[in-house]
Amino acid sequence: MLHFRSPAVDRDLDPGLLDARGSSPLTTFSTSGLAPSAVVETIDGPKLSRDLKAGDQVITRDNGTATVRWVGESMSVYDNENENAQAAERGPVRIKAGALGTDPEAGNLVLNAGQRLLVRNPVNELYFGTDEVLADVGDLTHLDGVDYVPRSVMRFKHVLLDTHELIRANGVWMESFAPEMWSIRVGFPDQWAEITECVPRLRYENGEANYIAPRMSLNGREARLLDAI
Repeated sequence: MLHFRSPAVDRDLDPGLLDARGSSPLTTFSTSGLAPSAVVETIDGPKLSRDLKAGDQVITRDNGTATVRWVGESMSVYDNENENAQAAERGPVRIKAGALGTDPEAGNLVLNAGQRLLVRNPVNELYFGTDEVLADVGDLTHLDGVDYVPRSVMRFKHVLLDTHELIRANGVWMESFAPEMWSIRVGFPDQWAEITECVPRLRYENGEANYIAPRMSLNGREARLLDAI
């Protein structure tokens, strides 16, 4: 099978780790994340996610602008040769330029499989009782223009705000970073220290209350009912 090779994907790979293998729950900081080449809307205009920094103001769907508190980078290792692997382990997901309402001029949008997108489909009210829901992009690969990238390693950016918001990248609304602080503290203590320095309340359990998903989240079976976002 031939696979389209996105230049944006190639730039985001770590060349020294292309042959690495692993299981994402043990080796991955988060199952969400944006490729460094993703184009995020800010009050100063579009910016590549790799160029975002603390203090930048991003555009949110629900609450105007929001201040970026921390921008982290992680590396995900995938088991993409295993067809029975869970979605988050199979590889990064590419939304081809122009698919799902993305900006064709922004190029392909590459996301970690657990990154959740806003879905505004007419069938939402019928199936889920609400007009807007969130779905993992890894559960949307049945849609035209969305597929897995055959890569074993990928770098991602994580944009942390004061609360869990919907931000816009490549023309599509998606969630900002929602940290799972317990697992980060256990597996990634350096990142835990960085995050809690930027957002001190995340040192405490109740600090994560600000990062509850802003919409109902679909499971994989529900997401496969969708024919568009």
